[in-house]
Amino acid sequence: MLKKKALLAVFLCSIFFCPLLYGQANGSFSGTVVDKTGSVVSGAQVKVTSQGTGVVRETKTDETGHYLVPLLPVAMYTVHVDSQGFQAAEQKDIKLQVNEQREVDFTVAPASVSEQVEVSASEVAVQTTNPTLGQVITEQQVAELPLNGRDFVQLATLTPGTTQETNPNSFFNGGASSEVSARGTFSLSVGGSRAQSTDWLLDNNDNNELTAGGIAILPSIDAIQEFKVLTYNYSAEYGTRAGPTVLVTTKSGSNAYHGSLFEFLRNTKLDARSYFASSREQFNLNQFGGAFGGPIQKDKTFFFVDYQGKKQRHGIPFVGLVPTPAMMNGDFSLDPYGRPNTLQLINPYTNSPFLCSGGNPVAADATGAQPFGTPCDKIPANMFDPVGAQMIRLYPQANASNPALGYNYTNVPVRRLDEGEFDVRLDHNFSSKDSMFARFSYDQATSFVPGGSPGFAEEGAFASTQNITNHGRNVAVSETHILSDKTINQASFGFNRIFNHILSFGDRSCESAKLGIQGADLASQCDSITGYPASLNQSTQDCISCGLSSTQLTGYWSLGDRGFAPFQGGTNVYSFADTLDMNRGKHDVRVGIGIRANQMNVRTNGFQDGYFLLFGGSGSFTGDNAADLLLGQVGGAIHDQTFLGATTGRRWKMFRPFIQDDWRVTSNLTL
Repeated sequence: MLKKKALLAVFLCSIFFCPLLYGQANGSFSGTVVDKTGSVVSGAQVKVTSQGTGVVRETKTDETGHYLVPLLPVAMYTVHVDSQGFQAAEQKDIKLQVNEQREVDFTVAPASVSEQVEVSASEVAVQTTNPTLGQVITEQQVAELPLNGRDFVQLATLTPGTTQETNPNSFFNGGASSEVSARGTFSLSVGGSRAQSTDWLLDNNDNNELTAGGIAILPSIDAIQEFKVLTYNYSAEYGTRAGPTVLVTTKSGSNAYHGSLFEFLRNTKLDARSYFASSREQFNLNQFGGAFGGPIQKDKTFFFVDYQGKKQRHGIPFVGLVPTPAMMNGDFSLDPYGRPNTLQLINPYTNSPFLCSGGNPVAADATGAQPFGTPCDKIPANMFDPVGAQMIRLYPQANASNPALGYNYTNVPVRRLDEGEFDVRLDHNFSSKDSMFARFSYDQATSFVPGGSPGFAEEGAFASTQNITNHGRNVAVSETHILSDKTINQASFGFNRIFNHILSFGDRSCESAKLGIQGADLASQCDSITGYPASLNQSTQDCISCGLSSTQLTGYWSLGDRGFAPFQGGTNVYSFADTLDMNRGKHDVRVGIGIRANQMNVRTNGFQDGYFLLFGGSGSFTGDNAADLLLGQVGGAIHDQTFLGATTGRRWKMFRPFIQDDWRVTSNLTL
């Protein structure tokens, strides 16, 4: 009676007081022990030993000859069977993989002769008791298959039906528009699912970047034991998101010391020139680091540490269309490629062509009208808008002419990335019935992302020059307690933090105010900046929102700072876990409840310096958007109305109770 009450108490604890993180990324051994006649052998002692750490788990076969050893860490094992009146049997070198339910059966012979049967297991076993569809990427595959940039996510595409986000400018590849990470983030699509719907678990704790749905901490391949991509039909523990679930398991130390060092070098001198670049663009990539692990106390306490550094300097070819020096001075007689202009420039104040006399533009009166002259494509200087005239000169000098591909400017600015990532893991066995591990992961990356020119000219309004900083922290603690050979409890805690900070090119410059754009910086206080007009009477409190108004000229490159910058985004996820596994005859019952407490804090301004739109074609005032800018004529303007920025703080919790019963109906049928 007391035993039943104790089990009930443990069950209630697992449901209400020990929240679960959607199951554990472990495996299990099960099987049936029979004699040579096919009769089951009940009461046989089954001992499972980790070959790396010496940790032993024991159980006995039930009245049907079946045994189960659940919640085992990924490792290489030996399974030994002893039964009175029978010879001992053993299978060695059994690799237990992530989320694997490994079936290991034994046929034992009578003990008429003293001998022991040893069998070496195959590396791959057919999953006969687990309907989950997915793919395990083993330690050997992670370590030995070629990977560009040592990115393990590339191997996930070995899973049937799985693809990786491929847009080079997307959030998931660290493109120029990425707001989530300096070094990029990654996500998968399975069977056509959205790329943002992957659930990433590191040692079965949350490892998601909540802003865009990618992976948060990207561990070194030297730290990965193996990982598994779950695609369909997985058990009740998983299924937080609509897409795949990726279980990544980190390495632990063992009874032997092991270490490694690596250096990966890519150099510009070994590369070829890209098609658009006039010369070989710079690409220097240096990845270096190492890993070391072993025992602190043999068979009891183990450690594993690794570090990976990355320094990358990558020239990125840009091509675009910019106004020529003649256009900046009002002369549009030639098009941006240096050819005679076939477009008649229109004076928006008279809705008629601009006029010249003797080849020079005729000065306009106060209404913008020119009193005499013949049609031409030149704008008189007295019609220049003082702000527009300064803004158009922010464009770089045209240095090419390619009408077929639509550009007259090329540049190969250098993108810089510096990243350091390390992991520290400790495993400890308190006793044969109690063990735990703790891991801390750290990832720090900074990047300079050029927008295309040395200044404010940019390929697009969301692709301007910017500095990105990414901080990543991930903690996992897990404890496994054996209540009996038929009942095991596993509890865990996790913390995942990602903080991103984006500064635009004009941050703290207040360029709009210097050019005379009134109110563009939302009365931001920046008077301590050199060159800022003191007459505007501002202080430094919100100088972070200063910069240059984003200006989009259809057909030409844009000007100004990117929208939604500066950007500060931080996400925290607290995960708590407990799984109770009970083997009762033909039933293996797992119960639990999962909670993830999510926080997402974002502070940003949407086009805080203003956003000017100059439309092309019939939407243009003059017929050429560069001329519109020179005259100060814009087709539209928007402005962020939130003074001192917009702050968002979201809080939400996910509760996921579950129960799963694997019912072994017969020896060859499991429901």
